[in-house]
Amino acid sequence: MVDIVIVNWNSGTLLKKCVDSILSGGNEAAVNKIIIIDNHSADQSMTGISLHKKLLVIQNPENLGFARACNQGFRCCTAPYVLLLNPDTQLLERTIPHCLDFMQGNGDVDILGCQLLNDRGEISISCARFPTPLRLLADSAGLSKIAPRIFTPAILMTDWDHLQSRYVDEVMGAFMFMHTDIFNRLGYFDERFFVYYEELDFSLRLAQKGGRTFYHAQIKAMHTGMGTTEAIKAYRLFLNLRSRLQYAKKHFSAAGYILVYLSTFTLEFISRLFFLLISGRFREIGDLIKSYRLLVRNKPVDSQSAKS
Repeated sequence: MVDIVIVNWNSGTLLKKCVDSILSGGNEAAVNKIIIIDNHSADQSMTGISLHKKLLVIQNPENLGFARACNQGFRCCTAPYVLLLNPDTQLLERTIPHCLDFMQGNGDVDILGCQLLNDRGEISISCARFPTPLRLLADSAGLSKIAPRIFTPAILMTDWDHLQSRYVDEVMGAFMFMHTDIFNRLGYFDERFFVYYEELDFSLRLAQKGGRTFYHAQIKAMHTGMGTTEAIKAYRLFLNLRSRLQYAKKHFSAAGYILVYLSTFTLEFISRLFFLLISGRFREIGDLIKSYRLLVRNKPVDSQSAKS
């Protein structure tokens, strides 16, 4: 049996489609409960959710961030397995039974990801590698965009077609199928990451303890992608950059962190501005400036008291 954790924030009609896909076909029988944590949505996304005996809803009085909301859901899980699922994701006919069959037959796998398809049925890039300071430096300079065959992206594995099943460093938090007892070994998501990089940090901590993550290309689900943040591009970029700095501060040496910090505030800004100018996306320059203003005012957290 599986508990499913979904964090909702202004996902509109996507949330209802996600829940409907869980409660239809061959998935519902394998589900113990669906835990929806709503991070104080301002839209009508929660009103379209029908009452169901397997549904547990937690309404937060404010947006507590993705990592913290996930932890709220994880603490409610009692089934042997937990699936972290984005609200802009839809399961196919037997996605969950296929995951259960694989996990029960492969005891060395701690986290399972599946092939995610976009709205056009194309494969979405959903696996990542653990970054290094030098790889992040190359990304900041825009080298992975100019010469991706030479400078592979620091994190997202865009250099791999995702057609084959394999062990990977990390699978996207849009679909993470896990043994529930993983939290006894690792703790929960580090709540210093408001959103972004929390799954990467979690997967790195798993790998450091000898755990393994597997991507299964024959198990599939649909994923719209950026369904809840597309309308707030400046804020999304700010959150991504701040989480990157938080990750570097936590896992890199002092020299590595300084390298990432300086390149983020110099090379990153210049390269992003350059690509916006040459592509004629002049209206987005204001979003870029706004995101960096937010980043200057909101530096990475130093406290070691966050749950991780």
